[in-house]
Amino acid sequence: MRSARPLLAAAAVALATAGCGQSDDRDTVRATTQRFLAAYSADQGDTACGQLSEDTVTEVESQEKKPCAEAIGEVELQEGPIRRVEVTVTNAKVDLTGGESVFLSEESDGWRISAVGCKPQGDPKNSPMDCELQA
Repeated sequence: MRSARPLLAAAAVALATAGCGQSDDRDTVRATTQRFLAAYSADQGDTACGQLSEDTVTEVESQEKKPCAEAIGEVELQEGPIRRVEVTVTNAKVDLTGGESVFLSEESDGWRISAVGCKPQGDPKNSPMDCELQA
């Protein structure tokens, strides 16, 4: 009969390693969101748009009929400090203290914002989000 200790040790190492990866992702998601919010606040359109996914850039340009760097300032956001960051595999949700949420997706070049200015419609736990800008 084999000992279960090597198997348990391997499982513990796998869990510890998986946790570190998600922690790194949370840090990256937080940093991407903070860069976007700081650039948005400072009217630095190029930097703000650099944090958006390609599809989100296309959407803001389509909505506002001008380049993203000029158009992003037209999107009305209720800014605030980050309250919580949730990461699930290749998607993330960042809740701001102002009541809005930001959604990100992991793309080939890193984490990019796919929706901003998102607020629940009705019951926050069971209602879809209405977003100011989304891909």
